[in-house]
Amino acid sequence: MTVTFPGISLSIFFPAYYDEHNIGKVTEGALRVVKELGIEDYEIIIIDDGSPDNTGAVADGLAARHEKVRVIHHERNLGYGAALRSGFGAARKEYVFYTDGDNQFDMDELKKFVALLPFTDIVSGFRVDKQYSTYRKFTSYVYNLILRILFDIQDRDVDCAFKIYPTRLFREVTLESKDAFIDAEIAIKARLLGYRATEVGVTHLPRLDGISTGARPSVIFRTLGEIYRMHRRFRGERGRRALRAP
Repeated sequence: MTVTFPGISLSIFFPAYYDEHNIGKVTEGALRVVKELGIEDYEIIIIDDGSPDNTGAVADGLAARHEKVRVIHHERNLGYGAALRSGFGAARKEYVFYTDGDNQFDMDELKKFVALLPFTDIVSGFRVDKQYSTYRKFTSYVYNLILRILFDIQDRDVDCAFKIYPTRLFREVTLESKDAFIDAEIAIKARLLGYRATEVGVTHLPRLDGISTGARPSVIFRTLGEIYRMHRRFRGERGRRALRAP
C-alpha cells in the first residue's frame, strides 16, 4: 500500500550551476515524487545561479511546460550560499525541501523525509557512501570535524544537500553565508532556536554531467573565513552555553 500525504504544503528548490543536462532530470523526478505522495499544494523553484551554460534556458523551458515550476535567475554567479538564500526566501509553502540540481541524489528518498515530518522539525540527509574523490572525502571529513569541535554540531554530514525544513525557520533567522558554510550556519541557528533535527541516510550518486565547484581553493578559503567569523560571534562562555541549550 502506498502512503500519501495530501495535507503537506511543500516548496522544493534546486540551486543550479553548470547543470543544463541535469536540471531537467531532477525537476521531472521531483514532479513525479510529489504526485506519488499525493501532495497537491506544492511549488518547484529552480535557482539559476548565473550559470554560463544553457542551465537558465533549460529551466525556463521546464517552467513553461509545468505550471508549478518557476525560475529565479541570478544575473551573475553569486555562490552557493546566495543560491540557497534565494530559494529559502522565495519558498511560500509550510515546508521547504532542497537538493542540488546536479542529479546526485535519488528524489524517491524525499518520500521518507516527508513521512518523518510529524515527528521532527528538520530532516537532514547524510551521504552513506560519498561519490567523491579521496581528496573530497578527506576535506569533507576535516570540515565536519572542525564544525563539531568549534560549534558542537553533531551532524555527521552537515553539507549534504538533501534537507527539509519548516519554512518559518527562515523568517526567524538572517542567513549571511555566501558559500558552503550556509548549511552549518542554518544548523547552528536552528539549534539555538530549539528546532529538533533528525538525520537519515541517503544514496549519493556520481556526477555524470556538469562541473563541480565545491572543492575549489577559493571556495574553501572563503568558507574558512566564514567559520572564523561565526566562531568569533559565538565564542566565550555565554556562546558555549547557548550552543548546548536544547
